[in-house]
Amino acid sequence: MGAAIALFVSGCAAGLVGGLWIARRRRRSDAAAVAALPALERPGRTAEEVLRGDDDAAMVELDALVLKDELRPFLVDVARQHGAREVTVWRSSSADDPVLDIVACSADGTPPVGATWGNAVERSLVAWSAAEQMVGFERRDGEPRIAICPVKFASGEAAGAIVLAADERFTTGRDALRDWLPRHASQVARLVSVVSTRNVVARQSKYMRALLRITRDLQKTHEPDKLEGEICRYALLVTGADFASLVRWDATARSGTVTAATEGTPASLAGGAVATTSMAGVACLEASTSFWEDARFLKERGGVLRDDEGLTAGSLALLPLLRSGVAIGALVIGAHRTGALRTLEVRNGTLLGTLAVNALEVVWELAETSRRSRTDALTGLWNRRHFDEQLERVLAETDRFGGSCALVICDIDFFKKVNDTFGHDAGDAVLQRVSAVLRDGVRTVDVCARLGGEELALILPQTSLEGAVELAERLRQRTEAMVVSHAGASIRVTVSIGVATYSAGSDAKGQVFKRADERLYEAKHGGRNRVVS
Repeated sequence: MGAAIALFVSGCAAGLVGGLWIARRRRRSDAAAVAALPALERPGRTAEEVLRGDDDAAMVELDALVLKDELRPFLVDVARQHGAREVTVWRSSSADDPVLDIVACSADGTPPVGATWGNAVERSLVAWSAAEQMVGFERRDGEPRIAICPVKFASGEAAGAIVLAADERFTTGRDALRDWLPRHASQVARLVSVVSTRNVVARQSKYMRALLRITRDLQKTHEPDKLEGEICRYALLVTGADFASLVRWDATARSGTVTAATEGTPASLAGGAVATTSMAGVACLEASTSFWEDARFLKERGGVLRDDEGLTAGSLALLPLLRSGVAIGALVIGAHRTGALRTLEVRNGTLLGTLAVNALEVVWELAETSRRSRTDALTGLWNRRHFDEQLERVLAETDRFGGSCALVICDIDFFKKVNDTFGHDAGDAVLQRVSAVLRDGVRTVDVCARLGGEELALILPQTSLEGAVELAERLRQRTEAMVVSHAGASIRVTVSIGVATYSAGSDAKGQVFKRADERLYEAKHGGRNRVVS
């Protein structure tokens, strides 16, 4: 009975001492650990480098140093309590690696290397004790000189041990030492778990700071094209994917378009419209994430963006960008190797998308507002305000880069007669069809605008007079051949066109519009349905 009471009292004392020791160490170690962690803001560090894990090796080394520093004071106390010359903690690098090495020691300096510690018999005894989960002793003259106890770390694997070594003998008897060793091993396991958890938290904190920095940078980007490209580029960094594209989705119209893609993205994912029935369309409609570690079979199931595409990819993920539960877009990320995208990578991509949604929504809304303010509501062409700004820009660029630009002004012949005969709705339909002919007949760099009424215009950068006249004649012929059907009537119209050019360095910059308008006047008074330059 007395022995039991003594054992209970000694256990309580050990718990109290351990608790006080942990509290004391926590106050000291927290500041030291924070100070030791690499600062994200140090010169030369970028968010991209953090997300790529360029300093992973340094972080592993830091983890080992923090663990050694945290364990050493406790091991010193254990050595002092039992009269040990040295107390070491042994651990394998992973659950799959049976080889143990020393990760902490009561002595000053760098812990000794496990492969050279003691002799072969003593090292074998350490490995046996850890593997068999048995307390072991190495004796000399009947007294234990080395005492070993296995340590069960948080993973539950038998992957370590605490080893006490004495010069001659321990001050604690063998039986008492056998009782104390499991307590010390448990305390070591708890300390290692605390340190490991803190290191994981530090890594996640570092990662989150990097993501937040990226988000801050994205908030500074107000150009849609640039922002969309940056989001795709960051998607590769946070997921390790080989390619990424961004879909802009209109939930009301139930339609989407690819607005950006990284280099190397398969052609079928790099641009174009998104079909509602495609995998990406369904993901946006249902606001649900989909990913496949092995995406090689997707070709047989249908298209990712369009129903008729044939995509071959190793791994693929569709990550809707949600605003109040509704998709405003989606990230499509993929890798050539199967298994490259897993739950962790998809989670990182989803988090990036969540952080980028606000920036995307703002620039898209601003761009849409700007577009509407510069667009003619009836025809969808640019309005007079945008035309004037773009003409000034193209003239300035012509002076800067050389060459010539052209201005084409087009007027629908007898447009008033169309309105009087068929009604204003028919006139609107004619305007829309003629505008479509012009818009579809020019390059993406050209500017097609409605100046007012039935007057339309084209600004053609880096275009000679011959090239502008050739284009104008082609558009005139297409308009003449066109039939506009409205309310059972078939309406034919023609256009008169005036063409003028501006050459770099000439003194006629302010006269180009006037000259094109004069050529249009000549075309209308010369019989209409013609091009005059």
